Amino acid sequence: MRVLALDTSTEALSVSLCVDGVCHTRDEAGGPRASQRLLPLCAELLQHAGLRFADLDLIGMGAGPGAFTGLRTAAAVAQGLAYAHALPVARIGTLQAQAETAFALLQADGSVRPDPVAAEPGTVVLVANDARMGELYWTLLRASPEGWHSLHPPAVHAPEQAVLAWAEVLADLPEHLDTGSLPRLLACGNAWTEHDDGLSAVFASLSPDNPRLSALRRAVLRAVACTPSAAAVARLALQHHAAGRSVPAAQAQPIYVRDKVAQTTAERALARAPA
Repeated sequence: MRVLALDTSTEALSVSLCVDGVCHTRDEAGGPRASQRLLPLCAELLQHAGLRFADLDLIGMGAGPGAFTGLRTAAAVAQGLAYAHALPVARIGTLQAQAETAFALLQADGSVRPDPVAAEPGTVVLVANDARMGELYWTLLRASPEGWHSLHPPAVHAPEQAVLAWAEVLADLPEHLDTGSLPRLLACGNAWTEHDDGLSAVFASLSPDNPRLSALRRAVLRAVACTPSAAAVARLALQHHAAGRSVPAAQAQPIYVRDKVAQTTAERALARAPA
């Protein structure tokens, strides 16, 4: 299986070509450069492998949530290649790809690792990315022998709302019957530095006696800073395709969780007005 995977949903640009389980990945600074560098970088990887775009079997696309321009760039390239060469596209959530980047459950060929070390089955992973506008994108996932399972779909909240939502999800998780302890909790993403003050203030205002909140705070303090690797997108894309979840070019659309990204002139004037 020949998979070309790409992600431009954050400030990083990542492209990976995986051929029969062997992946070659290129990572660069993204942002405004992504629209100029994405397609040439894909072509460079294929040329190095002695392949053409027509030789591919699958496109893996980091679908978001993330930066609007970056998501549109990835979708445009994925759709263009899929239309031109009749290829299926696997739309991979950015936050899930980051969990797989930081705490890999899958092997290079897309199969589930038999003995994952960083996130053994039962581990809960909180992924949070900076969403600008004082907010963050987040999701909660649980590792299982079959891969990642969503405990909460991708959402966007201000830090104080996000922490309360995380606590609510964790409150519904059962303790391990044999030990009475909570599931292991890990965190990753790129939101931690930008939102450190806001998150710290929220945790300081909550009860320190709640074991779930204490575990959550420890996970946030030890969070792994990362952006999504296209190799992780490729591994997840293989799994999605094998499960029949890849889509044709027309359906290779980004995942948006923020309905509004700008205020009207009247709303901005109202916000500036004295209370």
